[in-house]
Amino acid sequence: MIESKLTLDIITETLKGEKYEEQITNQLEHLEEVEYEHTDTGLLIFIEYRKAAKEFWLTDAQLYEVFGESDHELSKVELINEELNIRAETSVHFKNGLIERVEIWNQQGDYPEDDLETWELRQIN
Repeated sequence: MIESKLTLDIITETLKGEKYEEQITNQLEHLEEVEYEHTDTGLLIFIEYRKAAKEFWLTDAQLYEVFGESDHELSKVELINEELNIRAETSVHFKNGLIERVEIWNQQGDYPEDDLETWELRQIN
């Protein structure tokens, strides 16, 4: 299971209102973070799945309904921490119908290597 509250919050907030929100949300208990890659301005969180997650994968037809011809990624949430000067774009990426990674890119400079203790998530229109 995904242990990072920030990662879970980004994913669940991003999925709100999506056509297959419940199906994708059911993947979460079968996913886990396996690697973190810090860049100067962001963080990549790589996720792998346990076999049981395949029960909730999105089919090719469902992926087409959600993304059309676009990349299989959702970017609907902004991460904010005023104290640390963070106003970051976030995106949730899918591969083969399953969540594969979460990306965070701070638009205002460096992104800290330590875990955030507080944050706000805002839907992007």
